[in-house]
Amino acid sequence: MNISKIHNCYGCGVCAISCTKNIISIELNDNGFYEPRISDVNKCTDCGLCFDVCAYSHDEISLQNLEIHSYAAWSNDSAVRRKCSSGGVGFELGRMMLSKGYKVCGVRYNAEVVRAEHYIATTLEELIQSIGSKYIQSYTVDGFKGISRKEKYLVTGTPCQIDSFRRYIRRFRVEDNFVLMDFFCHGVPSMFVWQKYLKDVEKVVGKVTYASWRNKWRGWHDSWAIGIDGEKHGKKVNWHDSYNSLIKERKTFVNSRLSQGDKFYALFLGDGCLG
Repeated sequence: MNISKIHNCYGCGVCAISCTKNIISIELNDNGFYEPRISDVNKCTDCGLCFDVCAYSHDEISLQNLEIHSYAAWSNDSAVRRKCSSGGVGFELGRMMLSKGYKVCGVRYNAEVVRAEHYIATTLEELIQSIGSKYIQSYTVDGFKGISRKEKYLVTGTPCQIDSFRRYIRRFRVEDNFVLMDFFCHGVPSMFVWQKYLKDVEKVVGKVTYASWRNKWRGWHDSWAIGIDGEKHGKKVNWHDSYNSLIKERKTFVNSRLSQGDKFYALFLGDGCLG
């Protein structure tokens, strides 16, 4: 059994890193969402590992009767709070884990390839690249493949990504080496929407070199905006902009079974936005 017949899944990419034959890739499907592809089915040994680690293929998702401890927190560093989308707790947790000898697998926006992507941070300078929300689906494969099961990591991602990754590290009995951190998420928009949007924006600002969702260039209460840096000049996009409106209305999102707070890991983040 393998994932060759699975379509419209979460696109978490964990099946690709688990395949011992390296025949699984993660590519955009016809709707602009990441999906697994098997390059040569004849090389598949039917080991079933890709299926075992796939959160989408398992239905035993239910609200766990656990005692959940919730806290409101923020970074004491004002520069961090200004840079981060919310209070900077995720960044501070990453900084703390680095100080304890962990590496951090986080997400950054790569303007060269026009995507959000998981990567490994081993220094504070590298961790800074992960600051800020990304309202697009992240490409996980390169980042996840860079993880050594013999080392210690803080791994961040959406509930879908983290659920599959936890199955992966449990399968290899290395769960004690990892701290997993996800966040409240109601799904991701098609990458085609973002790509089309950038084409329109680049007519004004030139080639986009940096994108910042929910930035605080004009303060926290004006943080519902995208900041775009281009080769010509920068642009602040307000919440009524076309791309932001699509996000706000959620009409282009694929909702996840894991987006309703069904699973809680060691660290589960949310934005304490009370106006």
